[in-house]
Amino acid sequence: MKQLKQIAVTASAFVFAASVSFAQDALPQTLFTNVHVFDGVNEARIENASVLVEGNLIKEVSTDAIDAPDATVIDGDGRTLMPGLIDSHVHLNLTGLFTSFGGAEYANWDGIGAMAAANARDYLMDGYTTVRDACGQGDAMKKLIDQDIIVGPRVYPSGACIGPQSGHTDWRSPRARAEGGPVTQVEELNLAVVADGVDEIRAAARRNLSFGATQIKLTVGGGVSSELDPLWSVGYSVEEIKAAVDAAAFYDTYVFVHAYTDETVKLALDAGVKVIDHGQMVTEETVKRMADEGIIWSLNTAGFSPILFEHPNFAPGTPAGIKLAVAQDQSKDLIELVKKYKPKIVHNVDTVLSTLDQGRAHRDFEKYQFADWFGNYAMLVSATSAGGELAQLTGQRNPYPEKLGVIEEGAYADILIVDGNPLEDLSVLGAQPKWFDAEPRQEGFDTIRVIMKDGKFYKNTLE
Repeated sequence: MKQLKQIAVTASAFVFAASVSFAQDALPQTLFTNVHVFDGVNEARIENASVLVEGNLIKEVSTDAIDAPDATVIDGDGRTLMPGLIDSHVHLNLTGLFTSFGGAEYANWDGIGAMAAANARDYLMDGYTTVRDACGQGDAMKKLIDQDIIVGPRVYPSGACIGPQSGHTDWRSPRARAEGGPVTQVEELNLAVVADGVDEIRAAARRNLSFGATQIKLTVGGGVSSELDPLWSVGYSVEEIKAAVDAAAFYDTYVFVHAYTDETVKLALDAGVKVIDHGQMVTEETVKRMADEGIIWSLNTAGFSPILFEHPNFAPGTPAGIKLAVAQDQSKDLIELVKKYKPKIVHNVDTVLSTLDQGRAHRDFEKYQFADWFGNYAMLVSATSAGGELAQLTGQRNPYPEKLGVIEEGAYADILIVDGNPLEDLSVLGAQPKWFDAEPRQEGFDTIRVIMKDGKFYKNTLE
């Protein structure tokens, strides 16, 4: 009997110790009160609400009082609480260090890495809690950000751009392009890779996946800013594009393509591509097809504003300026087609070959331009829930498997609190009608009062 009593006491002690341990390991909570919530989906805000964060996830959203006695309470004082922004086309490695694609041949990793880290911090402090890097990033910096060693947004890296010889991402020097030339600096740095034919494309895609890419990028047509490719050029066949699509599918993820013209977009769709980046020169038939098939369109509007001709690289009469004039002429119906068919569009700034100040101005103008054409609500959805839907296409490869871009139970606690109502006034997120003549500004915006990513505060001026 004495032995049984001892067992019972030991069991009770174990239960007590487990309870104490559980209490000590309870996840920290933050309770945001007195906020109007834009949830990333619905145009009407949830008025006079509270949002409870537990650990790195949103636990509850309610218009009733939330009982959380141990939570840190942040009074929003009637401001708007919304998801962190998502930019679905960034170039962290290709901004700030060189001013032409040819300059990448002379770049070194110490400069690229330092500039990429500066760009990452700048995006986060502007309210971007997630970005999809569209060329030149493996997962090394992403891992450092996830460990909070470097300050920055969540990163979905694509690895090196994959393109054909004389394509949009053939940035090699003339010597390197010559037959028997050496492996180029661009390729050694894994910024871009030339791949021709099914076998080379498949190998390049798998190599990117080995470096931690969460999705694969192909350049299947010409570009405006690049030098070797006519805008109307076709870089890959359906069979070649499908080689990358199949390689990505084996890893449960997707391919997205750089394509402007209707022909290249249709080739990509025929090959099973789920995401089109740019695509401004498509016809009505193709816009309808993208809408009907649920294709996600990563559409950057600033690049097709007449203001772009003010940039020296795109001045009238220059090679890029001539390309831009053709592209804008063939995209003159774009606004009405988007309004008519309402395809899924994600926020795409596509800042590249710019200084830090120029990148900030570009982001600010893209928000303004998109909203001016399609409305504040459409702009906000493109930069929140639509971007979150795109992230989910990475399937089992997704490094951030919970929901992004929404304020709802179970979603990641990536949260902004901003002055005013961005559905009525996007300037609270920095949107402005100036671009190249914009006054240089400092990091971030005073009107963004709280920046939380993964349940951690990176800015809080409400305390």
